[in-house]
Amino acid sequence: MFKTYDLFDHRSIDDVLPEIFYLYLFQGLSLTQIEVKLFKTENYKGWLSKTLLNFYHIDTEGNNKGIYEKKTIPEVVDILYKSTDLSHIAVAKYLRKKYM
Repeated sequence: MFKTYDLFDHRSIDDVLPEIFYLYLFQGLSLTQIEVKLFKTENYKGWLSKTLLNFYHIDTEGNNKGIYEKKTIPEVVDILYKSTDLSHIAVAKYLRKKYM
């Protein structure tokens, strides 16, 4: 059984989510690399990052890794706010709140 609650005892999920979005969509880090960077563990083998990204309709099986490498956060936030997918708008809100 995964004990993910230990990972969030010093940070809220609302603080971690935009970092996961940024590391995956902008920097192109793998799911496991994200967890090592944020949580200092490989125990989840990318599962935690994958679950959170997929919950926000960010497909981790396709070509989304690093999709926004050549764009700025304000550009991407603007694009996502124009989406009809409410999950994309939620991602935009997280990114805007954390990085703008």
